[in-house]
Amino acid sequence: MNIKIIAILISLIWMGNSARKDTIQLWTIGDSTMANKKAEVFPETGWGQVLHQFFDDGVKIHNHARNGRSTKSFIDEGRWQIVLDSLKPGDFVFIQFGHNDEKIKDSTRYTVPFGSYSDNLKRFVTESREKGATPILLTPIVRRKFDAKGKLLDTHKDYPVAMRQVAKELNVPLIDMEKLTRKMIQSMGPEKAKELYVWTPPTKRYPEGRHDDTHLKVKGAQAVASLAAEALKKLSLGLSKHVVAQRPVVGLDNWFNREHNKAGKLYHYTWTDTLNSGYSQLGDIFKAKGAELRTIGQAPTAAELGYLDVYIIVDPDTTSENPQPNYISKEDIQSITNWVKNGGVLLLMANDGPNCEFTHLNQLAGKFGIHFIPETLNPVINHKWEMGAETNLPNHPLFKGVKKIYMKEVAGIKISQSAHPVLTDGKDILMAETTFGKGKVLAVGDPWLYNEYIGNSRLPKSFENRKAAHNLVNYLLDEVNQ
Repeated sequence: MNIKIIAILISLIWMGNSARKDTIQLWTIGDSTMANKKAEVFPETGWGQVLHQFFDDGVKIHNHARNGRSTKSFIDEGRWQIVLDSLKPGDFVFIQFGHNDEKIKDSTRYTVPFGSYSDNLKRFVTESREKGATPILLTPIVRRKFDAKGKLLDTHKDYPVAMRQVAKELNVPLIDMEKLTRKMIQSMGPEKAKELYVWTPPTKRYPEGRHDDTHLKVKGAQAVASLAAEALKKLSLGLSKHVVAQRPVVGLDNWFNREHNKAGKLYHYTWTDTLNSGYSQLGDIFKAKGAELRTIGQAPTAAELGYLDVYIIVDPDTTSENPQPNYISKEDIQSITNWVKNGGVLLLMANDGPNCEFTHLNQLAGKFGIHFIPETLNPVINHKWEMGAETNLPNHPLFKGVKKIYMKEVAGIKISQSAHPVLTDGKDILMAETTFGKGKVLAVGDPWLYNEYIGNSRLPKSFENRKAAHNLVNYLLDEVNQ
């Protein structure tokens, strides 16, 4: 084999091992209250599914929790062996079981609290430690079961007690989720607690609605994951140092804008495109502010949007950019408007006349009183940068401390309903915003802050697009927190 090839292979292996060494691997095992859920059961969400929002990038989570599993069935089906074979020194294992161990009529799942249940927990602990990993026991979360007087009922009986006993006997870190969730749900009361559990109105899939007192909605999963993370911070573990406040999730569309370069790879206004055409620098600013980035490479269904705080749609494809564009459909518009109404923050960024698919974009934007005009404002010839200069900047959070920005070849905007202008140039509106239900919409007539114009690699230093990019990120994330 060529010496150069061998050297490259060794380098790749070293980098792979180094990356794993620098990142803590957290493995989670448990039941449906913790498991990842399929889109068709949305908004049902396992708290392990959103746990990543409470850790920095130094932690990678492998959620192996599965619906309907007990300590017994998780072992008998070989699921524990898969996790065990993957464990390396320095890893951590979250262990939460109890809901299905209680099912006395099911011999494939039932365990005795101070017998087989405890034995299985001890096995998880002992075998994790033998692999150099750190096990952490978590008692099962409570069900929403209240008596007539509004007192939360204990449905788990001896199972949390048995786990606490195992933790004490084997000196295992314990996060007492039963106590933590009991306190939270009891304080909310029967009606308010429905906001966390899967109580939903009728749908095509569930014509009678859902009245589920065991499983969580997105909000509930995030609330439970937050409790676990806060409790972990109090433990003297290396993992504890990586706990952060809940990270907002920012999704960038790669469905309506889905261009490929000559090599057949996706590019142009994507987080991963580091060339002038990409949004990697804007993504870096989001990450520096604590946000988690996602690429939305499929239609924006309720399930896809349900885990986002901010959704960005940029310059939907024309047929000249994509022979088979994904146009914004009526179903997409319904999903997006519902999401915004419930508190989502939407950023719509168009482009100049020939380079954007306006018809379907305006069908969406029109729901918010916004209409993009297929025209080209601020045309710039060659490197005459000042032709794209905007200096009459308003007193608005987007332009705090900014004197001049660059906006080249911009679509104008018309507004109606409650929408109002943010940035104007004479009679032309370049940016607009509106409140819609609990959410917010910001519209910009240009892709504006992609890599080429976010800094001063090309632009003269008098332009402050990078500072404006920081302001934009703060503006969007501040809207999430309101």
